[in-house]
Amino acid sequence: MRAAYAAGMLLELQRAEVPVEVVIGSSSGAINAAFFAARQMETAVRLWRDHAPSARFISWRRQFTPWGPPGLGVDDMLDNVIEAGGLLDRARATQGSPALYFTVTDVETSAMRIARPDQESLIEWLRAAMALPVGYNRVVEVEGRGYIDGGVACPVCFEEPLDTEVTGPTVVVLTRPMQTAKPPPSAWERLAVRWIVPESIRELSLTQHHLHNGVMQRLRQAVDAGEVMLVDPPEGMPLARLTRDQRKVRRGIEMGQERGRRLVKQLGG
Repeated sequence: MRAAYAAGMLLELQRAEVPVEVVIGSSSGAINAAFFAARQMETAVRLWRDHAPSARFISWRRQFTPWGPPGLGVDDMLDNVIEAGGLLDRARATQGSPALYFTVTDVETSAMRIARPDQESLIEWLRAAMALPVGYNRVVEVEGRGYIDGGVACPVCFEEPLDTEVTGPTVVVLTRPMQTAKPPPSAWERLAVRWIVPESIRELSLTQHHLHNGVMQRLRQAVDAGEVMLVDPPEGMPLARLTRDQRKVRRGIEMGQERGRRLVKQLGG
């Protein structure tokens, strides 16, 4: 749900027609990246504001009912809302202006992969990019390989080579402050992982904090060296991972828009 804040920010970049060459989405940011590439951020904001903060998308009851659908309603959002409603222009999202990429985690190698979807594979790559192990307790198979949420292996993509030339600055948008270290899983979190998460990705889930903290250390070095423009969330942002309070979601989107307008001015030079 913290992605609602980023959606507000990207809406302002779209309205200001900031020229973007590449957009890379990780985890729930993949939804934002797809709609930004399609120039449909108004639709993405409505999706986070009106659909996501509900039991239809986030359900603790489903989460702890192993024989039911996942607690995180990724399939419902992608298949019954976005696809059935024709909300996302897949052709425009994948036409290359900007070039669209998602991060996913390869289950076999435990490594992050940068995927560039085409029109036909877009929804399945989105499903893989958002396959948060505890919330969406499934491995998504794309092109014969199993993948889960890209944030497991790499919470932010800023240092990997791309097959697209980039001439402008690299801007990293975070939904948690860069200095926030990810702690080892608590006892109840370990129990939840062993109860909910498929065996093939349990170890990845339990060691994710090591990968996260290592990437954030390298990001700090890149920011200090002036190689990356960092956009941290503002103090007091009301959104947590599983926020369902619509008032908080609306405020988070508004805060994203406020930050987006400042970013437009920063990028103006």
